[in-house]
Amino acid sequence: MSVPEFLGFDHIDCRVRSLAAVESFYDDVLPVLGLTEKRYAYVDANGEWHREFDTYNVVEYYEPEHPTKPRRFIGFVEDPLHRKNDTRIAFRVPFARLHELAALVERAGGEQLEWSDDMERYPALFCEDPAGTKLELIGRA
Repeated sequence: MSVPEFLGFDHIDCRVRSLAAVESFYDDVLPVLGLTEKRYAYVDANGEWHREFDTYNVVEYYEPEHPTKPRRFIGFVEDPLHRKNDTRIAFRVPFARLHELAALVERAGGEQLEWSDDMERYPALFCEDPAGTKLELIGRA
């Protein structure tokens, strides 16, 4: 059996107890990381997705359209039964902007900001969004 070609990630769906707790944080942070378009959706009791403008329980942040690669996004689904877990979302960011982005995360309400123990070999900031989702900004050249 041959291994299929890996085409990259399509999207990430994160569960949060309350969109109100995280939406303004991601409105500030994700556009700076390249996810510049915001859309709303609604998932009904049967798990069917609908686009609605007045009622929603999902917010999605998209990369700009690109002619040669699939469009990716991060979506946040409101789930009142969601429990905090150890899943982490890591973003690759320009090393030269790492401290600037750390300040933005803090201003936007990020919590428990902690730098990597070995900034020379693994320059990274570990933090949480206001709902407790773990994030990592990894500085790359």
